[in-house]
Amino acid sequence: MTIPAMAEVLELPKKRGEYGQGSCYQRKDNGRWEISFYDSEGRRRRQSFSTEAKAQKALSRSLVLKETGKLDAPEGRAKVETLAAAYLRYIENSKPKSYAWADRTWRIHLKPFFGGWLASRIGTEELEKYIEDRKADVPSGDGSERQRNGTINRELAILKAMFNYGVLKSDPPLVVKAPRFPMKLRESDPRSGWLSDEQYDKLQEKCKHIWLWGLLAVAYYFGLRKAELLRLRVADVDLKNRTIKLLPGTTKNDKGRTIKMTDDVYNSLKLCVEGKQPIEAVFTWSNGSPVKDFRVAWTQTCEAAGVNILLHDFRRTAVRNMIRAGVSKLTAKRISGHVTDSIFDRYDIGDETDLADAAERLRARKHGN
Repeated sequence: MTIPAMAEVLELPKKRGEYGQGSCYQRKDNGRWEISFYDSEGRRRRQSFSTEAKAQKALSRSLVLKETGKLDAPEGRAKVETLAAAYLRYIENSKPKSYAWADRTWRIHLKPFFGGWLASRIGTEELEKYIEDRKADVPSGDGSERQRNGTINRELAILKAMFNYGVLKSDPPLVVKAPRFPMKLRESDPRSGWLSDEQYDKLQEKCKHIWLWGLLAVAYYFGLRKAELLRLRVADVDLKNRTIKLLPGTTKNDKGRTIKMTDDVYNSLKLCVEGKQPIEAVFTWSNGSPVKDFRVAWTQTCEAAGVNILLHDFRRTAVRNMIRAGVSKLTAKRISGHVTDSIFDRYDIGDETDLADAAERLRARKHGN
C-alpha cells in the first residue's frame, strides 16, 4: 500500500541536459528546486533552492567551476567531536604534557557548545557566539574580565588546533578548511611582581626546611619553572662540575639544558642531595618523600619574612637580574628555558628603579660625568 505513494513522491519532473551537464528539477514533496551533477572525481553533488531561477544559476556556475578546476571540495560530514577525538589522540601520543589540559578544555567548555555541530558549519559567527556565552557570567567592569579573555583565547586556540589537525594532518582530511577565527581578545597586562635582594635574603632567613632554602636559591638565580624544580633528581646535580642538568622531556618545551651553579646555589643544593641515591628527588621532606604540594610551607615562610610574592615571580626576577647583570639575551633565554623572544620580553619588566637608572645615565651623558 505504501509503495505507490513512495513512488509518487520520488517521481520528479526533471530538466535534463546533455551528458555531464547535470539536472535541475522540482520536488513534489516540498516544492523546492534541486540540482544534481557529478564533479570531476565522480562524486554526485546535490543542492536545494527556493526557485528555479536560483537553481539554474547555481547549476551553471557549478559546471563552469568544474570545467576550470575551481569547484570547491564537497562539504564534509565530520562533526567537531570527530576532530576533537583525532586531535586529542594525536597530542596524547606526541605531547602528553599538554593532553590533560586540552582534554579538560574540550570536555568542560568546548564540547557543550560545539559538540553536536558539523565541523563544516562552524564559522566566525558561531565562534563569536561562543565568546559571548563564555563572557556572559563576567560582570561589566569586573577586574577579572581580561583574565577571562585570556582563558577564552586559549580555549579557542585548542579548537583552532583541532581544525588545523583535521585539515592538514589527518589522512584523509576530516574537513576541507578551518573557519576564520576572530581576533584574540585583549588579555591582562603581564604581572609585574618581582623580588628584591633584600626580600630574598629575608625569605632565606625564615626558611624552616633545607629543601625550601635550596629551591628558593635555584628559582631566584635561574628562574626555573615549578615543575622543573620538583622534577630534579640527585643525578641531575653534578657537584663536581657545579652544574644542574635538566634532561629532555622534563622541561616545558621538552628540550634539555645545562646550568652552571652560583656559589649560593651550590651550597644550598649540596645540603639537599647529601646522603641520597641518584634516583631520589632533590627536594624532599624530612621523611624522604618528594615535595609536591608546598603551599602551606610557602605561605608560612612569606608571612614570617613579611614578603608577599609568588613562586613564578622568582622566574621574572631571575630574567630581570640576568639582563641587569649584563648576561646576553640569548644566554639568559638558554638558562631560563624561554624559546621565543615575545614571551621572554614579557618577563623582562622594569620598575621605577630602572627608570631612575636610565634618567641618571642620560644626565651623566649630557654633563660628561
